[in-house]
Amino acid sequence: NTITVVVTAQSGATQSYTLTVTRATSADATLSALALSAGSLSPTFASGTTTYAVSAGNGTTSTTITPTVNQANATVTVNGAAVTSGSASSSIALNVGSNTITVVVTAQSGATQSYTVTVTRAASADATLSNLAFFNASDSPISFSPAFASDTTNYTVTVSNSTTGLRITPTRSQAGPGVAINGVSAVSYTHLRAHETVLD
Repeated sequence: NTITVVVTAQSGATQSYTLTVTRATSADATLSALALSAGSLSPTFASGTTTYAVSAGNGTTSTTITPTVNQANATVTVNGAAVTSGSASSSIALNVGSNTITVVVTAQSGATQSYTVTVTRAASADATLSNLAFFNASDSPISFSPAFASDTTNYTVTVSNSTTGLRITPTRSQAGPGVAINGVSAVSYTHLRAHETVLD
């Protein structure tokens, strides 16, 4: 910024003085607001607090984050991707368990400040099956009763005396490990005794 001072003598002669003012760039790399679609920040947002936690239910599979810079000339990224101040980021996938989101503010001067949000997505409480099938040793399907329903937990399978093996294929409603048949792997053969029609 240039300021010119001109002095005019009584005779009409002039003398100019020039003053150059250089205003420093802003070093403000803080946020004035931060919000997530997945839930509320803990603790409540404060510009000087840089670490937060969010608890999300198992049904929350993604989130967006909206950072607002405190100084208009600062820029901001979320997990390395540029985001417009005051606008939501792209969708961020959430795995079950801990998910870390990093927000970096870069001031006009180049100074930076990082904010970290850890989103913890709860594990599923769904311990049901979406399907159940029975097959003989030749992989032919075996009928059972009643017809499968997720909330029905007892079934009867009747097979011939010559049937010595049975393959049970359970399908979980919620993807992941955790299905056992008689305490062993989810897909196995169960040997039958003659006339036995009820499986444990």
